Amino acid sequence: MSGLSRPLDAITFDFWNTLVAELPESGSDELWVDRLASIGFETEEAAVAAAWAVSWAGFHQEWHRGAIPPSTRAMVAAMAQEIGIPEESSEFEQLVRWTEAGLDPAMIKPAPGIGDALAVLDDAGLRLGIICDAGRTPGAALRGYLDHHGLLRHFDHWSFSDEVGAFKPSPEIFAHAADGLGLPDPSRIAHVGDLVRTDVAGSRAAGWVSVRYRGLNDDPDRQSLFDSGLAEADVVIDDHTELPVALGLV
Repeated sequence: MSGLSRPLDAITFDFWNTLVAELPESGSDELWVDRLASIGFETEEAAVAAAWAVSWAGFHQEWHRGAIPPSTRAMVAAMAQEIGIPEESSEFEQLVRWTEAGLDPAMIKPAPGIGDALAVLDDAGLRLGIICDAGRTPGAALRGYLDHHGLLRHFDHWSFSDEVGAFKPSPEIFAHAADGLGLPDPSRIAHVGDLVRTDVAGSRAAGWVSVRYRGLNDDPDRQSLFDSGLAEADVVIDDHTELPVALGLV
């Protein structure tokens, strides 16, 4: 793959399915069953999965609308209502605390080659950022995952939707990232992500170089989005080790 014809000053990355692999929806259901049992609430994995599915459905509706991101508390409230835990109870507050703390970072798997790629970009003097649509787990916990795996140290700035108050592809979250990275010329910023609607469309609208990473998720909605008029990314990669060449750094 040939490199870009213009130099870059900064690069931002999506989080899930770009920096780290997204967990299967059922990945933490057993953990939640154990947690609920510890506070005297007996249930089964299927019930937990169904409750979180309702919560996620509400989140995705707001995400696609481009609304203000739902808080962790709001997502937990939707889940708790499904399994019969009152929002005014101490058990509910414990659920919120657990959710805000996130999972065991050891459960989170970095994308193949991402550590080496970030080191190369860092050594090349580029400013690095994160633009992430946070779900039930807030940005603070997501940064903890990266820190656990030795990746957070490479980043100069981050823009998590729960802290910015906007989802991708909103111009607001891309502007927040650009400001935090020193307001480089938009044409000299690249964004790497897996989703056409949020990552590719958002970065293209901001005048940035768009990079679609499909190593963990080859966006299943891509063709319908292309058919609706959205464009493919400027650069498409399957492995993060391709980034230095694809971005014209070597």
